[in-house]
Amino acid sequence: MPGSEYQCGECSHHFRAPEDAPHDTRSLMCPACGSIDLFLVDVERRQPPVMRAPESVPSGDWQWPHETGVS
Repeated sequence: MPGSEYQCGECSHHFRAPEDAPHDTRSLMCPACGSIDLFLVDVERRQPPVMRAPESVPSGDWQWPHETGVS
């Protein structure tokens, strides 16, 4: 998943700007230190994995402790 981030030249903080923001680094500020010394960095992010349960998950036979008949 390609994208772009900005890196601050003073504090090295990485951040992303909103999608509709212009790619003009002169109009952005670092959210950590407020510097305008920014670099545009291309990054390659992996897509997050999708976790799914298998189709045939056994439900198991169990009882709540208060339903065991032991008093």
